[in-house]
Amino acid sequence: MSDIFPEKIPGAVLGLGMAAFLVYLALSCMIQIKKKWWQRALLFAGCWMVSASVIFIGDIINLTVFMLFFLAAMWISCEGSGLKRFTLGLMFSSTLFACNAFFDNSVVMLFYFLKIGVLHNYLYVAVRFLFALLLYLSLRSRKPERDFELSAPLWRLMLTLTSLPVGIMLSLILLRSPNGKKGTVLADGALFLLVILSFAALLRALTVLERQQKLERENMLSLQNRSYYEAMEEQQFEIRRMRHDLSNHLQTLLALPAAQKDDYIMGMLDNPAFGQVLAWCGDSTVNAVLTAKKSLAEQKNIRFIARADIQEELPFEKADICAVFSNALDNAVEGCMALPEDAREIELRAKVGKGILAVNVKNSLKESAAGKEGEGEQPGEQRLPKTTKKDAENHGLGLKSIRETVKKYGGGMEISREEGRFNLFLYLPMD
Repeated sequence: MSDIFPEKIPGAVLGLGMAAFLVYLALSCMIQIKKKWWQRALLFAGCWMVSASVIFIGDIINLTVFMLFFLAAMWISCEGSGLKRFTLGLMFSSTLFACNAFFDNSVVMLFYFLKIGVLHNYLYVAVRFLFALLLYLSLRSRKPERDFELSAPLWRLMLTLTSLPVGIMLSLILLRSPNGKKGTVLADGALFLLVILSFAALLRALTVLERQQKLERENMLSLQNRSYYEAMEEQQFEIRRMRHDLSNHLQTLLALPAAQKDDYIMGMLDNPAFGQVLAWCGDSTVNAVLTAKKSLAEQKNIRFIARADIQEELPFEKADICAVFSNALDNAVEGCMALPEDAREIELRAKVGKGILAVNVKNSLKESAAGKEGEGEQPGEQRLPKTTKKDAENHGLGLKSIRETVKKYGGGMEISREEGRFNLFLYLPMD
């Protein structure tokens, strides 16, 4: 049996290390990996175990130890919900262990008994490397977005479905005799093929579910943007109507007794329609949004500072530009509310220059409310901070809406926290 394994140890270590690295890369296509070096090293060690482990027939101890170590490494080193980490960990480990068991106990043994010894030293490493390479290439081309997340019920469903490849893998290892005969090899090959097909089916299901949830989220954000704009339009219509009726109000004032005139005037002033729409800039939508949000900030005792250097109407859909400014300022208001009134402040700067609209919104923020940013769905893209509201699934849509609008127009968005302030910067090309 000793001649089954590689005689050239350095070459074997290199080959197995490359296989482990490919498994690591395959995982990174599916899930966000944390950035600390020891977390990445731990995950690489787990990938080494599942890609290089020797699984003999009935070897339940090694199988259990290796799988638990890999799942623990996934749990510690990866982002996302616990259900996501556990489900993906079972998908990968069951598939790789099935590959190892099939080739270690069927194919290699068959070659051994057939006295084809020239392949013994290379097959052990080559099979693992090639399988890891195929796994990485398949995931690179056909996969959900790396930062995808399903709802808890869907993840529980996917976790239940992973019992299929796990069960087949256990059958391959625990429910056969170690004889290496041709019939056994064919049976094991069929089981191994079922594991591969199960993995492919689970991957396809994840991709479909992720795309469906993404479409639903985009529809929700689109409806939210439209509702922002419609509410603003309704407010503007009310303002125009009330001002049109101003003459009627003046006539009523002339007819009222002197004792009732003051109350009538105060009632008129309390009507938002008579509030002044401030001329912040040359875009009417931005003016309406800034005026409304300034009023909201004043109601909540938030100091509001805004400067918009925009000389003309912006060339974007009104609903989109309304949603960008409204969501940014609503998010800023939410961030201020955890602070004492004397510490609440929102500062907005918007400027058009060189064919680009740049918007910067800063607000004071309680330090304990600070979440963490990381990479988003695309390289260099930041993960949005988690909402502080209890209904996290339905809230936290504001920044997502802004990001989708930014993507729509080919712009960029950055989020940072510094010295107790939340900073949102975005730009939109106007070409």
